[in-house]
Amino acid sequence: MLESTRLDYLAAMGVVGWVPRHPLAHAAFRFPPELPPFDESTAVSEVDSAAPAPLIERESKGPTQVADVIESVRASISLRAAKPGQVQPTVVPEPEPVVPEPEVVIGPPLGPFYLQLWMAGPCALLIETPEPGLESASPALQLLKDILRAVRLPQTPHLLSDFHWPLTRNPQFDRSASAASLALQAFMQGRLEGQGVVSIGCFGHHPRLLLGAEPPALDRLEGAEQVLEHLPPAWFAPTLESLMHDQQSKAQLWHKLRRIMSRWQAEQ
Repeated sequence: MLESTRLDYLAAMGVVGWVPRHPLAHAAFRFPPELPPFDESTAVSEVDSAAPAPLIERESKGPTQVADVIESVRASISLRAAKPGQVQPTVVPEPEPVVPEPEVVIGPPLGPFYLQLWMAGPCALLIETPEPGLESASPALQLLKDILRAVRLPQTPHLLSDFHWPLTRNPQFDRSASAASLALQAFMQGRLEGQGVVSIGCFGHHPRLLLGAEPPALDRLEGAEQVLEHLPPAWFAPTLESLMHDQQSKAQLWHKLRRIMSRWQAEQ
């Protein structure tokens, strides 16, 4: 038995002084303890007073305490007996798989344009025009008043707001047609909230972004109004500049407005 193991057992049993009866293997040399001189007068009294104490102390230890002492000794022995190079393997948790984020595909940038939002009774007018827009004495504004008079809408519309694209000069901003469509829809929803609008008249190419990033051609939009999400229905027409130089486009617009003008008259 190893010397360290033997000492642990003796300490667990409460043995402080001891002398081996036979030579012990692997044990260090120890001098025998020096005993005090024997006094017969005090021997009996010392034995009577000192002997019950360790006996009571030993008897007070129950089986549970003894088992705890033995377990602690075994744990210390196992730690000493372990080899220095023998290390418990460390369990490393496997890393969670990294899920790549979906790549956002941004389309080609859309060129700048300028829109004005006018109000004429229960009808809103989204007009594409060069900056600074319609002027009081411009031929385009005069044509717009003639159209409003023909469909029995107020002939003096008032400017409500304008829309510039792109919204910012920051080159890192998404300038695709999809971003322009979402921005225009949000602009119209915010400006027309609580206005009591029943129809939206759109003049030009870019107002068709209300239908999505890839709006259909103008000839496919002939006829009734187009249903929009979270917005009143809309009807589409060429720019006011194109209508001034094309009589056939004027005739087509008049036939379209005759089908839907009853809605405005009911609201007035």
